[in-house]
Amino acid sequence: MINQLQEKYQLSILTLLCVVSIFGISPFVVIRYLEGNFTAVLIDLALILGIVALVVFAHYSKKVRVVSLLAAVFINCGVVTIVVVNGFPSFLWVYPVFATTFILVKPIEAFVLNVITGAALATFADIFAIVSLDSYLMTMLMLAMCIYVYASHSAKQFKLLKTLNTVDALTGALNRRALSSDMTAALSYAERSGQQQLLALLDLDHFKKVNDKFGHAAGDQVLKDLVSITTAHIRKYDRFYRFGGEEFVLLIGEISPQQQHAFIQNLRIAIKQELKTPAGDEVTVSFGVAAWCAGTTQDSWLKRADDALYLAKARGRDCAVFSDESASSCS
Repeated sequence: MINQLQEKYQLSILTLLCVVSIFGISPFVVIRYLEGNFTAVLIDLALILGIVALVVFAHYSKKVRVVSLLAAVFINCGVVTIVVVNGFPSFLWVYPVFATTFILVKPIEAFVLNVITGAALATFADIFAIVSLDSYLMTMLMLAMCIYVYASHSAKQFKLLKTLNTVDALTGALNRRALSSDMTAALSYAERSGQQQLLALLDLDHFKKVNDKFGHAAGDQVLKDLVSITTAHIRKYDRFYRFGGEEFVLLIGEISPQQQHAFIQNLRIAIKQELKTPAGDEVTVSFGVAAWCAGTTQDSWLKRADDALYLAKARGRDCAVFSDESASSCS
């Protein structure tokens, strides 16, 4: 969800850039045409049309990050070209272009682009009979550094927002909001590629007894330990979520049918061996597992896993049941 929000925000920035370009540059097209500066007219028109084309492409392709980078490079090349061709009258466009670059791309990328653009202007532009080179270099550097600090701070704030929106505050596992977004992506990928995906619901057995006997603080620590143990025994591209209370979801990507049972069984045994109460008693987990199949939706996938989990608990807990089989992997 947060990624979609970021994508929409970046797309709105690109759209705004398009509008500003049309209304900001178009008057100069007319002015330079009347002055007879047809080269500058062509460059200005190319800038407008290029930005419009990039924004349209972003809307249709949804490759917002790539288009933003292309747009940043394009406007920096454009400002160098127009200053070289038109001289000092176009020099002041450097400042809004530098600032816009930081809005379009990551701070470090924008800073590098600004340095390259600044060096290109110092090398090729014939404006330093009017503008002091020292003043130019210092103002460009100060502008880039100030915007870099602001953009870096904004990026950190957005990263914090992403964490707050996708991570469970108690356990550090991902939350249900992240689960919904990731399941949508996983289902879409599976439908396109046919690659097998696996969804497992995990529930701590007799967790209420842990809370009753040792207190809620100890129970919270068991939940945290479960997340640490699980994440240590799954692959880096597998995802672990807190679904609610003592119930968790594991989303396993690209795993063959031959590996599924062994993977779940090994994880269940590892949790049983490593997860302990404050008194050193083992804490076990029941699994309900559902493999992806064509036509699966989020609701149907979770329902199949939940039905399998219910059966695992009915069979005595501390076992894993797959939704497409009658026999469990209990030991």
